Amino acid sequence: MTARQSVWLFTGATIKTVDDHCGYALPFDPLQHITSNNAGYHDVHHQSWGIKTNFSQPFFTFWDGFLGTKWVGGDVSARYERARNLAQKKADADSVVPTSVSEPITHSEPSQSVSANPSPYEQDWQNADPDVKNAHSKTLPHVPAGKATQQAVGSRQQVVDDMAQPRGGFSVLKEETAEEREAQRSLRRSPRKKSMPSASGNAFAPMKEIRDRVNTSLRGKGSAVLGVESSR
Repeated sequence: MTARQSVWLFTGATIKTVDDHCGYALPFDPLQHITSNNAGYHDVHHQSWGIKTNFSQPFFTFWDGFLGTKWVGGDVSARYERARNLAQKKADADSVVPTSVSEPITHSEPSQSVSANPSPYEQDWQNADPDVKNAHSKTLPHVPAGKATQQAVGSRQQVVDDMAQPRGGFSVLKEETAEEREAQRSLRRSPRKKSMPSASGNAFAPMKEIRDRVNTSLRGKGSAVLGVESSR
């Protein structure tokens, strides 16, 4: 490529990479429509149960389908389900009810797990450590039987193998299960009312709520990321 072609290619790839890691499957994002890839699809690749799947990033997802590495367990995470429910409630409130359900953001359904060709994950279950198999039956999110189980077990085995400390990978699985359980609890709760400034004019109240959400996503580690002190 010429220098100009390289500039255009890597600029576009960088923008798409940020887009795929932003945490939002934006319905109006042209890049996500063109490539069929979005943050929800690629986020599976960053989970302990999906590391060995959904490699397509930043461009087209057909490679995962062609090579058999697309996640076939459906939208198993309560995080996605919670976001979808909130979006549906907003649509209902605006009297915009879709006539049909669009394809899930992970481009897969749980029913695919049984019918999908197990390649290239056939050996992952046989080669997995007994402790990993036992952990898989207890950790969240639970995945459908079939190819999705093979994908998840292989991914969780990789998490355990990649950790430098002996058995350190199991702490990652434990943390992720705790996060998933909290997401499911949030899903069952009634939606909270939006925070508004108090009668005293505390304009920091909405910022404090955002900070609390950030701290929750940081697994309880305190942080002044937004510069809003608790005393305010």
